[in-house]
Amino acid sequence: MIQAITIDFWNTTVDSNNGARRRAARNRAMEDIYRSVGRMFDEEAVTAAFEHSYRAFEQRWHAEQRTMTADESLEVIWAFLDLEVPAEQHAATVRLMEDSILEGIPGLLPGCADALAQLSSRVPLALISDTAFSPGRVLRQVLQAHQVDAYFRTLIFSDEMGVSKPHPRMFERALAGVDVPASHAVHIGDIERTDIAGAKALGMKAILFRGDDSGRYHAENLPERTAADAVAHSWSEVLDILSDWGLQ
Repeated sequence: MIQAITIDFWNTTVDSNNGARRRAARNRAMEDIYRSVGRMFDEEAVTAAFEHSYRAFEQRWHAEQRTMTADESLEVIWAFLDLEVPAEQHAATVRLMEDSILEGIPGLLPGCADALAQLSSRVPLALISDTAFSPGRVLRQVLQAHQVDAYFRTLIFSDEMGVSKPHPRMFERALAGVDVPASHAVHIGDIERTDIAGAKALGMKAILFRGDDSGRYHAENLPERTAADAVAHSWSEVLDILSDWGLQ
């Protein structure tokens, strides 16, 4: 019997759209840094620095099962650009980077709000999210902006946990928050390595979500290679699968 459902954030609840607005906000912050240290802004170098930080992020994400914070990512960027940034200005830029998502809020995926409303009326829901520049503090605001935060009994973010999916602690904390054993829970997410592997290792059922092709990892997570118990291409399919599994 399904007694709880845990759900991923990126490319399962929200899409990856409005990235250009987020990048523009981050570039403005970088222009301020260049100006403060008396150097001419070099957009090409800054773009390369961000790409370098993304590679560092993914290396730690895979190897250490943790996500770098904006603070850590900026330290990588300063080193790449050979910039010495005063501590106070570094801290201010960290905050700007964290909040940049609010200038380009990702959209809620089609059918998600209705599905969350339906599901939360039947069983408790938990959100489990790996974070990058924007920590849980800010992702909560995104959920509030879309008026879906109240559907979740508990919200689990990697920056607050100190580990990321597929680390079992992410799923265990979510299950503790809804007071349901893994054997009676289902996880829904779009990444095989983190969402599906993490949930299955703990004894949960899992649905691979394929309803958002804007995701950075969409092409890597193929239905024919999944260990998930089911594959959904939309939130309406998620509801059908859960109904087939006996969720009343």
